[in-house]
Amino acid sequence: LNRADTGPAAPNGREAPRGRAAPAPQPQAPQGGGNPLESLSLDIGRLMDRNLAAEMWDRYQRGENKAFTKRLYTPAGQKAFDEVARKYRADRNFKGTVDRYVAEFERLLDEVARDGRGPQELRSHLISETGLVYTLLAHAAGRLG
Repeated sequence: LNRADTGPAAPNGREAPRGRAAPAPQPQAPQGGGNPLESLSLDIGRLMDRNLAAEMWDRYQRGENKAFTKRLYTPAGQKAFDEVARKYRADRNFKGTVDRYVAEFERLLDEVARDGRGPQELRSHLISETGLVYTLLAHAAGRLG
């Protein structure tokens, strides 16, 4: 995974304006042909219900272990979820890619929590497109109950 720079520079390479923090880095799916996560990240908006994802994350953060269900996914999303779960179990390289993506996003969430940016900032990361990809991958990998 290519990790975004976490230094004080903004994405355009300049320093962030004083008084405002630079945007948090977003984990990036590896680029290049044949990348199994690339099409997933492009299609995530049609695979999941963002409002339902927010509701499920709220429940999960309140301690509900079985907050995430396949109800989160559209019919196309359920197919994608099943394919990711199957491939995660069967393909060691794919499993490694998913595990790295999940770990990178969880590091981002830890940074947000540690910086004291508040629960709303954490929630916005979780329901962003990158967060929805994380949700599907972590759910399919069995990390969300």
